[in-house]
Amino acid sequence: MAAVPADAPMPVVIPLVGLPGAGKTTLADALARAFGLRTVSRDVIRDALFPECRYTPTEQRAAFRAVLLAVEVNCALGVGSVIDGMTFSRAADLDRVDTLARRYDARAVPIWLDVPPHVARERIARDLTRGAHPAADRNPELVAQVARRFEAPPPSVAAIDASLPVEVVREQAFAIVRAALAAAR
Repeated sequence: MAAVPADAPMPVVIPLVGLPGAGKTTLADALARAFGLRTVSRDVIRDALFPECRYTPTEQRAAFRAVLLAVEVNCALGVGSVIDGMTFSRAADLDRVDTLARRYDARAVPIWLDVPPHVARERIARDLTRGAHPAADRNPELVAQVARRFEAPPPSVAAIDASLPVEVVREQAFAIVRAALAAAR
């Protein structure tokens, strides 16, 4: 691998935290375009690894390890990442991303898309008509199951009310990332 130039901007790693249906994919796409980030999607990785995925713990762990590896490679190349397709329902998973980012002098900027479960379920129901959320299609109780095990992120994680209009959520997220990048300089 080529060395990253000393004057290159610090890469940013943005794990998007939230229930299925919180709007993580929509925001990931917008962040990737606006800030030149690579999207690392656990859903895409899991589908590539396990075309007939049964969402077993082994498959989930393998997909998460692959996400971390993709983020690590991006960091080593001096490229930022936005992590999509994960709920980050456990604080320990966010800690793993932060530790990895720091190892490469990157800045982890987790953003919590806080949305009530009923709003998440309504969004998923609409998305299913377009073929989105295959896990929810197989498991109608997905939002409730994730909500039960969801640990509120630490206070240091920026939270956005994701029930607001998508434009408002996007602008708030952009402001969070801009502030993190400015603080890193």
